[in-house]
Amino acid sequence: MKIYNRWNRTLTALGLAGAAMAAAAAVGCQATAQQHQLAVLMAEYKGPEAAADARKQAQELKSHGIPDVFVVDGDGLSSLCAGHFDSWKDPQADAALRRIRGLQDAQGRYPLAGVMLVPIPEPMPANPWPLEKADGYFTLQVASWENPGRMSRAQAYAAELRRQGYEAYVHHGPRLSMVSIGAFGPEIFDNPALVSAPPTQPGQEAPKPKVVDPKVNELIAKFPHLRLEGEDTWDGKHLPTQLVIVPGRDPGTRVIPKALYRVALWMVDTRTGLADERGHAEGVAQSKGEISILVEGMVKQMMAVLPADRVVRIGIVAIGPTDSASAQQRADAAVLDALMPALGRVAAGKATIVSQAETRQLLDAAGQSPNEVLANPRLVRGIQGLDLVVIGTVTAFTR
Repeated sequence: MKIYNRWNRTLTALGLAGAAMAAAAAVGCQATAQQHQLAVLMAEYKGPEAAADARKQAQELKSHGIPDVFVVDGDGLSSLCAGHFDSWKDPQADAALRRIRGLQDAQGRYPLAGVMLVPIPEPMPANPWPLEKADGYFTLQVASWENPGRMSRAQAYAAELRRQGYEAYVHHGPRLSMVSIGAFGPEIFDNPALVSAPPTQPGQEAPKPKVVDPKVNELIAKFPHLRLEGEDTWDGKHLPTQLVIVPGRDPGTRVIPKALYRVALWMVDTRTGLADERGHAEGVAQSKGEISILVEGMVKQMMAVLPADRVVRIGIVAIGPTDSASAQQRADAAVLDALMPALGRVAAGKATIVSQAETRQLLDAAGQSPNEVLANPRLVRGIQGLDLVVIGTVTAFTR
């Protein structure tokens, strides 16, 4: 399966123009622990022909002037990358992103417009407990990793759970490695038809089925909090473990959402250009349709930053997609569509909400752009006409 933009089918039709991008550091795929840990991830290939397909496209890219193209191979997964960079702010990385995002195909489209700078992919290890082969429709997600080394860490945790007697499984997605326990059928719910049901009305939480299986409820009681990057989330900001659909399975209730969406929001004070901890919120939506519900809850959490003695003006800057899937699916637009009305409802009487278009005008007057503010929120310090601004990111994790 090709992850990014049907790149393998459009590359040979590319009509590339312009000079080659700035030369990247010419080092091998075996990066050191401290240097050259970032690259532009352009495509991922799965299946028995993954390595051959990736190398074919790598040669095609090189022939069109893209330097330092390399492939990271693993167990049935090959990642096509370009460049080795030391920092997210490396000027050569910016040049590489501009060059690759600007590639056009024969129809004038930009098939790689959503590529991002990411940690160099980890080679896919052999997975002894693949979730995809579990005998069931649902599983309890108990942990996830997305930082470098995620795959080996996820499998180590699954091995630990197996030693404790739990039926642990591992799923490696394009950017997320997940560990879950058990594999269950629809009979664990009182009403399976409500699985992944959409909200009945905008702004309201979707109806959810109740778990009635005593063994599953006992398992949830033993694993109440989701572990992120190997650490248990804490009270006050913890995420609960959750029953999710096994990738590729359809329990006969609804079409399975293709991705989870992790949303992060920050409310930045224009006096300092900083966001304190109260003005930051993160969460995960189980489908694109649940983003509006998630955003409303996050906005309620962020209201703690508002002063009690005066009405403030809050501007909406932008939501940055951090991967090609969220960009293609316009998940950033879904967050923005939910943000304005959520702020209007939750902050009524406490704040005046300035639309994204009006905020853009104020940024233009100060010589700033939304993308620059996303990269460096301190640039909003001293912006006239706003007390606070909201920025955010959204990441799609393909199931």
